[in-house]
Amino acid sequence: MPADGKKPLVELRNVSKSFRSAAGETVHAVRGVSLAVHGGETVALVGESGSGKSTLGRIALGLIEPDAGDVLLDGRSFASLSSRAFRKARTAMQPIFQDATASLNPRRTVRQLMAQALRRHEGSNVDVQAAAILASVGLRPGADYLDRLPHELSGGQRQRLAIARALAVEPALIVADEPLSGADVSIRGQVLNLLLDIQQARGIAYVMITHDISIARAFADRVAVMLRGEIVESGPVGDVLVDPRHEYTRRLLAAVPELDRPVP
Repeated sequence: MPADGKKPLVELRNVSKSFRSAAGETVHAVRGVSLAVHGGETVALVGESGSGKSTLGRIALGLIEPDAGDVLLDGRSFASLSSRAFRKARTAMQPIFQDATASLNPRRTVRQLMAQALRRHEGSNVDVQAAAILASVGLRPGADYLDRLPHELSGGQRQRLAIARALAVEPALIVADEPLSGADVSIRGQVLNLLLDIQQARGIAYVMITHDISIARAFADRVAVMLRGEIVESGPVGDVLVDPRHEYTRRLLAAVPELDRPVP
């Protein structure tokens, strides 16, 4: 708990999750992990593919239930909530997935996608609200913009639309799972700056899931390094990435030597 005594926005207490592989073997995706995220801060989960980052993010969102441990939102255990209260609580937490295209219904227009996120029927009021949210993420619709389908947008526009849909429910927490993977350098910078601007304006907390430790350095307040389902090192970004104590963290840093190179 921070010095001001405020309780975490979201807290995972000793959570574990296993899956059964196609070969019938048990895969321990997350092993006894505890993590707290406070309002308005960014925590980066870093590690290689298969380290358990995405599974932990989905547990935090309530999308999958842990085999053991507990998840709390504003001090309330998910397990103690009724189905109705749990559905309401989950609106406070929104995902942004790696593949914006896959997360958007290809048969729905921008207007329909935003209306769904706003929990409204289509109409002039929804158009006004949708346009305002889209503008806040750098999308300024023209006369026909709301009638476009996702495939009629560029990759960067689809990612911004996914962010706009997440913002439409006014969440307290966004879990962004590799939102910059595959994006070119210009889009990566634009999306990172956009997320930072949104955080400053709205006080949203982020869990940024990434295999790229340089993104954690540029974006996060704290970092948690995952290896084989466990957090092996965590702390303020300036501490962990300047003086890493775990060999795995040092290997991740060694894989991105450009961290210490001046930007041309």
